[in-house]
Amino acid sequence: MVCHPVGYDDNAADGTTAKLRRPLSNFQPYKLVKLEPDGARRPLTNAEMKEFEKSHSSQCEWNKSLSSCTRQWQKQCLNLLKKMMTQKKLSWAFNEPVDPVALGIPDYPAIIKHPMDLKTIEAMLARGEITTPDEFTALCRTVFRNAFVYNKPGQPDGVRECAEKLSLVFEKELAKM
Repeated sequence: MVCHPVGYDDNAADGTTAKLRRPLSNFQPYKLVKLEPDGARRPLTNAEMKEFEKSHSSQCEWNKSLSSCTRQWQKQCLNLLKKMMTQKKLSWAFNEPVDPVALGIPDYPAIIKHPMDLKTIEAMLARGEITTPDEFTALCRTVFRNAFVYNKPGQPDGVRECAEKLSLVFEKELAKM
């Protein structure tokens, strides 16, 4: 069984395989305008924008580029990641990328085409590569999906059981967001 998470294409147009596609989202950044008494719309002036940012800070985070600010959802996602990563009894297998050579599992790259781990997700989030909460969720679920695909129930290392428990923690915390 080969794991192909949502957002990946098996056959790309150029003949290669497994090209990353961003999850489709209906999110569009807001463009703030002022509605004049005559019904005309005009962009906000700098002074109007600063006043609006003071009075409506949570709404204003959506009209700034990812590189200029950390949005509230990014902070929540980062907190969720940290919460998972600090549960050492459950997250030990998912905090770092899988090293097939060191672990003696040479078939891992053949089975898991899109490896993912929590540290990589954390770095992607910090660099602004994750652009929507849906993309964050899909990447986290890829970590668990990979564990379910590669590790059979009852194996002595307990990776699958840890994935099951940690994925429940993830889904529970995600529902609170």
